[in-house]
Amino acid sequence: MRYLPTIIWGVILGQVVGFLISALSGGSYDPKTSAIISVIFVVILFFFPPIMQHFAKPAEKPEH
Repeated sequence: MRYLPTIIWGVILGQVVGFLISALSGGSYDPKTSAIISVIFVVILFFFPPIMQHFAKPAEKPEH
């Protein structure tokens, strides 16, 4: 359930970023492409923390 609001907000913020980039670069704004890129980015962010935890070294406990 926590993934659905994240995807929705990711798409909203992706649309804003896509609009700003197209306006600043002088290109045309395509909401479909912007939505696809933002969903891909959000999905990558979902899988990033577990992958990083897999490669993290376990913390050493200090000896007394």
